[in-house]
Amino acid sequence: MPAAELGAHMEQLAASPVGLRLGLLPVPDETVAGAGTARANAVRSWGTRALLLDRLVALEAERLGVTRPGSPDDWVERLQAAGEICVSPPTEAEALSCYRANNYRYRVPERRRVRHVLLSDRHEADAVYREATGAGELADLAPQSLDAGTRTCGGDLGWVERGQLAGALEEAIFTAELGRAYGPVESHFGWHVLAVAAVQPEHVRPFDECKGEILSELASDRRQATWREWWQRRVADEIRVPDGGLDVLAPGLPGTSHRH
Repeated sequence: MPAAELGAHMEQLAASPVGLRLGLLPVPDETVAGAGTARANAVRSWGTRALLLDRLVALEAERLGVTRPGSPDDWVERLQAAGEICVSPPTEAEALSCYRANNYRYRVPERRRVRHVLLSDRHEADAVYREATGAGELADLAPQSLDAGTRTCGGDLGWVERGQLAGALEEAIFTAELGRAYGPVESHFGWHVLAVAAVQPEHVRPFDECKGEILSELASDRRQATWREWWQRRVADEIRVPDGGLDVLAPGLPGTSHRH
């Protein structure tokens, strides 16, 4: 590699945010204090490696016809077309094993479908509560609600999970008996009278429902792993940098920025 090219590259690295943070110098100069030290040599080796990695990425992308070097899927597609790698699809048995090992990922928390009427003061809320016996009657009273978003749809708040609302209102929703009016409950919006119209208990999604997304995740993981293995082999075959034992930063992969 020409010294001038390496020098220009090291100057660019030294001026980058990473270089400034690490206190990098351009190509070591014998007139600079510390030049020739282990750190200076390691920095030079790192800069050389970074430049060679960038060059290898560009050459391989051109050879394979990769138009998006930052996309692992693009690399995998081109490498498979060239016959350089083969990525086998995951099996249903592998997906089932993943499902059983990660059952918590497919757990759906309890949800409650709620109707409410929002009033400005406790007196009005008490009156609505006395008039409403359940979700149906509450829907009829919704036009007087202060909540413009639910006023025209029978006070329907939709499905609510724990953590979506705060304080007393959420506690009331998950305390209320199904189908019966509950309240009044105060929040920073005003006073609520509510009714739970439906309850979906906590449950684990069945495997058949999750199978497609699990297979997709496994396939993506396999493509990424195969691509990384291929790239690591190419780097090992093509790049040799003396005194490169110290990695100032991680080596990087196709699509990884070495200078930012």
